[in-house]
Amino acid sequence: MPPRTLASVELQCDVALSLAAFFYVTGRNHDYLTLAEEQLTNGADLLPTAHLGGLWATKGIAHSNRGEQPLAAEALRNALDLIDRVDPSRRISFAGADQRVSAQAYFSESLIILGLFDAAVEEKECLTRDFDQLDKPFDLAWHLLVQCQLCALLGQYKELLDNAKKIVEICERHGYTARRSSGLRWRGHARSHLGDLDAGIDDVRESVVLWRGQGVVFHTPEKVCELCDLLLRAGRIEDASQMLDDVDTLICDTDEASYLAECIRLRGRIAADRGDLTGAAHLFEAAIATARRQQARLFELRAATQLAPVLARQGRVHEAATRLQAVVHTFNTRYTIVDLIAAQRALDALSR
Repeated sequence: MPPRTLASVELQCDVALSLAAFFYVTGRNHDYLTLAEEQLTNGADLLPTAHLGGLWATKGIAHSNRGEQPLAAEALRNALDLIDRVDPSRRISFAGADQRVSAQAYFSESLIILGLFDAAVEEKECLTRDFDQLDKPFDLAWHLLVQCQLCALLGQYKELLDNAKKIVEICERHGYTARRSSGLRWRGHARSHLGDLDAGIDDVRESVVLWRGQGVVFHTPEKVCELCDLLLRAGRIEDASQMLDDVDTLICDTDEASYLAECIRLRGRIAADRGDLTGAAHLFEAAIATARRQQARLFELRAATQLAPVLARQGRVHEAATRLQAVVHTFNTRYTIVDLIAAQRALDALSR
């Protein structure tokens, strides 16, 4: 094959990879998948390993944004396997970060949403071993974001707060606005669980404002769901409802669906807080159905946990316990997971 043809294929791949972020931020993930799959079909036998890894990684991120976590995890695992065969000095960057750091971050998130908690924690341990090899501030901030996600899953709120503060400090020093938004999100999550709910709300609200100020679609529902959860804990039902109205419009206009089940679940919480038990039960059932369709077992667990007390208030205590227990039993983990603790507390309350 003439070098010119090889160079042409590589250039086309470079263009496709550079467009990935544009498709994500505009909520056009399906369009990017079409582009990435075309590149993999036409150039897989010619492209360097680093470029192939980039295509699989960006493909996985697009699947993740669409709420297709099994496909996302598969693509991202392929990406990591390819990237690990590339000398670090020859890796390509994605969204300003080392391609392994970004692929690892999304892979970890997919594992958590799929309910594969042990695998996610093991990935964290791999990241910890690699931490000292990172010398770029942007890579360090992204690495710490993965640590934050896993600390939140395990209820390690003091460590979460420390990591989030480091992210915010790095981003303020170097002007990383979008990453600062994510750091603030996790700092707020930690503060709210360490007893300062108002400070947590302020942090997460600032996170949402900064993120939306970048004009991006992807991850917006995730950040808004975090804020709504805190607002509901503070009894600010109408504020939470308004935030979800805005996200509903965004989701309907794009294919950003990774947190669709969570948005529906939060609607259920709002209905329950307003005393509409029938409406709440319907919404929680819809959240469970959506989570099952997406194989988002973490989100199914959360919705089932919050459905149980609603059913109990309707006099359906046995049904509530049976259904929640059935979901809890699908998880097999040796770690202390905060969502499983919440589910067990709900079960205990039903037996009183």
